[in-house]
Amino acid sequence: MIYIKSKNSNDLFIDVSIKLLNDGEIISPRGLKTLELQHVWLELTNPGNSIVSLKSRNANKNYLKNELKWYLSGSLDAKDITKHSKFWDKLKDSNGTINSNYGFLVLKEKFNGISQYEWCINSINNDVNTRQAVINYNQPKHKYDTNRDFVCTLAQHFMVRNGKLDSTVFMRSNDLIFGLTYDLPWFCLIQKRMAKNLNLKLGTYRHYAASLHVYEKHFSMLKNISKEKYARKTIHQQVQDS
Repeated sequence: MIYIKSKNSNDLFIDVSIKLLNDGEIISPRGLKTLELQHVWLELTNPGNSIVSLKSRNANKNYLKNELKWYLSGSLDAKDITKHSKFWDKLKDSNGTINSNYGFLVLKEKFNGISQYEWCINSINNDVNTRQAVINYNQPKHKYDTNRDFVCTLAQHFMVRNGKLDSTVFMRSNDLIFGLTYDLPWFCLIQKRMAKNLNLKLGTYRHYAASLHVYEKHFSMLKNISKEKYARKTIHQQVQDS
């Protein structure tokens, strides 16, 4: 098990990049060269700081805003997200739909008359010590041969401990660059929203990935990200010395 902890997403991202470069192994799922770490446990002690703003990552904040809006809309129509990123064109089904609209799975889809988000709220309200407040993202309905969008996230779990709402996400597969960059703000958004709905303090965000990886096309970016730790420390030291 690999364990990395930080109070902000930037340092977490840098530390993961360094670990990938030092200890990652090359695999080739679907014939794509990939650098992988297995069984990675990340801990973000301040879920309010979930947006990666590293210069070397250069994340598209406009896309992130539109992806979050798309999630909250619950739309499964690929056209509603492909206008912001053509990446989703490769994942849509023959009928033009996407499986990985996390907002649909969390907020819109109903089971026994309620959403999974509502299930978690009710579970915690009924028993503040419950361990049953779980959202299932990857579901049996996603297991069909022609599926090009097999949901990467398995579940998100919520527990109240020491008066704070903690959350843990479990992922079968997690691409660092296109995945974690944009997934982290969503998972933390749901945690923050739930804490507010339950009138609880925000706790710790934890993230488990069975496979955390980077594809070959992003190897150069990964190296640049890993170098930012030294640059950030240098700037911090200059501030202290001034």
